[in-house]
Amino acid sequence: MNAIGVDVGGTKIAAGVVTPEGELLNEVRYPTANTPEGVVEGIARAVAEAGDGYEAGGVCLAVPGLILAQENKVIFSPNLHAIEGIPLKDELEPEIGLPLTIENDANAAAWGEFRFGAGSEIEHLVFVTLGTGVGGGVISHGVLLRGAQGAGGELGHVTIQANGPRCKCGNRGCLEALASGSAIQRRGREVARERPDSGLGRLAAERGVGGEDVSRLAREGDEAAISVLEEAGMWLGVGVAGFVNIFNPEMVAVGGGAAEAGELLLKSARREVHLRARSPSRDLVEVRTATLGPESGVLGAAALARDPSGEYVLGP
Repeated sequence: MNAIGVDVGGTKIAAGVVTPEGELLNEVRYPTANTPEGVVEGIARAVAEAGDGYEAGGVCLAVPGLILAQENKVIFSPNLHAIEGIPLKDELEPEIGLPLTIENDANAAAWGEFRFGAGSEIEHLVFVTLGTGVGGGVISHGVLLRGAQGAGGELGHVTIQANGPRCKCGNRGCLEALASGSAIQRRGREVARERPDSGLGRLAAERGVGGEDVSRLAREGDEAAISVLEEAGMWLGVGVAGFVNIFNPEMVAVGGGAAEAGELLLKSARREVHLRARSPSRDLVEVRTATLGPESGVLGAAALARDPSGEYVLGP
């Protein structure tokens, strides 16, 4: 039996039909509305269109932010306030006509990598996703760790610099504030001002600098841009070293748009893990790029969809 996974982001809603083998049969995308009513309507429309003509046993909705699992709603979402407080299961299940499961988006992406991607042959995985924000998920002994209320796994909001930049969550020095795509963009603009003769500085003078510009210029050899990615990688490594010490994973998989910088980011991250993590965990873990790319959320959400009896539609 197939399942439908829905990945709700700050800018887009993606829904897809997925087989038990992880094959994506059909996928649709819609822009994310900025009102609660629009978000609900967009999700329902995406599920209906993606599932049209396919048999599916359940739907899982992967949403950004802190979730109260028993109430099936998001209580705080720094990058999508419109979804906060909506009783998602009550609102959507009658509309879609299938059992609906609610999950954190980064947890879903972690489960996707565990079931179908980089972690498919291991039992202990930490997944970190670097996008506009930083999310994460932890799988131990093949079980997704959610915590007492379903709000666990918020790896992006671990404090790694007590007096660091303000994070969207209101704290200072979160991993998200120092290693996300937004953080890379912010630091890129700062370094451009400090080094106006660099490629980064010249681009900033022409039209401004985005996170993708930093990665592109770094790949072209611009030293200023390289320094921005190395610094972000350092902070990423500080956070990952803590995760390695706490969870003792076999692998830390790093995904998300900012992770497309690859070794320009991960080399300095691995260096920090080697310096800061403890043996024997440090000696076991592999820090590598995730493999599923932007499809991890839809695939992972589908793999977390449950049938009316509470069993995973796509199997364990």
